[in-house]
Parts: sequence; C-alpha cells; structure tokens
Amino acid sequence: MSFIKSEFFLGGVSQTGFQTHFNKEIEKTGIFTYILKGGAGTGKSTLLKKIAKEFEDKDDVAIYHCSSDPNSLDAVILKNAGIIIVDGTAPHVFDPIYAGVCQKIINLGEFWDDSVLEKNYLEIISVTNENLKWHKRCRNFVSALSSLYSDTYTIGQEALNYKKLEAFIERLATKVLPKTKLADGSTEFSQLSALTPDGYVTLLDTIKDYDNIYVLNDTYFAGTDLLLRDFATIATMKGFDVVISECTLLSPAVYEHLLIPSLKTALISSTPINNNEIPDANIINFQRFYDKALISQKKQRLSFNNKACDDIICEAISALSNAKTVHDDIEAFYIKAMDYDKVDVTCKKVIEDIKRLY
Repeated sequence: MSFIKSEFFLGGVSQTGFQTHFNKEIEKTGIFTYILKGGAGTGKSTLLKKIAKEFEDKDDVAIYHCSSDPNSLDAVILKNAGIIIVDGTAPHVFDPIYAGVCQKIINLGEFWDDSVLEKNYLEIISVTNENLKWHKRCRNFVSALSSLYSDTYTIGQEALNYKKLEAFIERLATKVLPKTKLADGSTEFSQLSALTPDGYVTLLDTIKDYDNIYVLNDTYFAGTDLLLRDFATIATMKGFDVVISECTLLSPAVYEHLLIPSLKTALISSTPINNNEIPDANIINFQRFYDKALISQKKQRLSFNNKACDDIICEAISALSNAKTVHDDIEAFYIKAMDYDKVDVTCKKVIEDIKRLY
C-alpha cells in the first residue's frame, strides 16, 4: 500500500508578522498534538524529521517546513493516526487547550546545561536581538510590498470582466468536477508558498503525482483570487474537500492556490510574486478577463508597482537570509549546551507511543 506525502509551510511572513492557520489543525476533533518547546538548536526539527521518516510507510504524512529556513521542519501530521507534532515556539506559539487530553508539551529545554549557556549570556542576548532586528526589517519590506501588490490587485478588480470570468469558472467546474453529489466537503488552509531566504518558494513536490494541474497566469491577482474562491465553493458544495493556500504578501491575503487531493487536481497561480512554471500543465491566461483599455490607463502606475516590488522583495529576501545566518549563530550556542542523547530517548518514546495506534 502506498501512502501520500505532502509538503507545506507552517505559515509565512506578512505585514502584520507571521501568519498561519495551523491552529485549526490542532483544534480538530480526534486529534492529539505533541507541542515541542525549547530554543534554537534544541533538536526540534531533527525530532520531527525522524518521526516523519519513521511513519512515511505507515501513514499519509504531511510535513510542514519553516519559511525562515526551508531545510528545517516546524510540524508533522500523521493523518490516519490523528497525530500532530509541532514546534510551539515563537513566532508560531502553540499551547495546550486541553492539556494531557488533546495536547501534551514536550520541553526539550530540559536537556540543556544552564551553566554552559550562562557563560555566553551576553553573546546570546546580542545575537538574539540582531535576529529580531532582521525579522523586523523583513516585515517592514513586506508591509511595503503588501501595499504595492494590493494596489495592483485593486486595479485588476476594477478592470475585471466579472461576467466573462464567472462564465468560464462554470465551464471549468463542469469539466473538472464529477457530477456526483456528495455531502458538503471541507475547506482547509495550508501554506503551499512562502517568502524564504531562498526567495519566494512554492512546494510543487506536493502535487508531483497529481493528474490534473492548471496554471493560472495572472499579472494582476484579482482574477485568480475570484476563480479560486468560486471554484472552492463549487467543489465543496459537490462534496469535495479542498485545500486553499493564501498569498500572505497581499493584505487582506488573497487565494493563491487550490488543491483537491481526492481528484488529484491542482489550480496553481503564476503571478509576479511566485512566477510558477509547471511543465505539461494546462495553462489559463487571465489577460482575456481584463479590460485592456482600463489596464492601459493605469499602465504607468502598474509599471511603477512592478519595478518597486522587484527591488523591495529582494531586500526582504536579503533580510530573511541575514536573519537565518544570525539564527545559525544562536543555534551554535545551544548545540554546545544540549544533551542530544536525552532528546533521542524522548523521540523514541514518542515514536513508540504513536506506534500503538496502528
């Protein structure tokens, strides 16, 4: 039996800070969550990777990357077992709601030597503050990006031929969605794309086995947002569960991608932010849904937005990259203080506890 592996980001940077919907996963009925606590370098990501590897041939596994460091994990969901293991430290703080019943804290900070950390007291404070400054600088740039991208979105809204696009949405839904009426489906929010130190990244491996992939080429965001919202409504009314990914660089966040896992169908946007290209995908060009005359009237404004955003997003990425470099310095102090043998024992205990569910 083959199991499904999917990849997302736990969340993404926005103009108001880190944005995530992951708390909705924790709050689901029948879910038990292990919440990992502890500072940088305490082994949280390594523990998550070990658990994901252990159960990849026993369960459908969703892994959640850290947008500040895509090589690190922030969470793992074992879907059939109903188990979540998540990093509950800032900027994504999670705490038990029903402690011991639905959630349990695992404090990896118990396994560091305080005396080792105390020797580097001033250095740890210094690098931690520097890391926070770089993240603040990134948020400032993202705030500027959000204003400019949202201005382009507004222009797109004003120029959008709603009647023409809605007629197309109906035809696409008829083509893609089976006619069978089931009970209403559900809507989940998971971050498929995020701003990272490596650029704006979309985790396309999640849909590598999908049969039907549509790439939505949209320069102005508004048409794609409307299509994905309407398509999600139609799909759930027909009984299909959908996964929505929002673009956190616009405010309010707009719909960026839509997945229908049971149909192996994905609608993936390609915009000035993500520039997604997928070989052999079905291409939908949104230029035909905008009034060319109205767009032409705003040509200078749009050009300014595009050029400014190209420069600003590079600065935001640079700030994230610098934050990661400093974070690595923070980790170095804690690595020296950690007893990883005890972390490994804890990991094995969690794995054994989970295995009893199969």
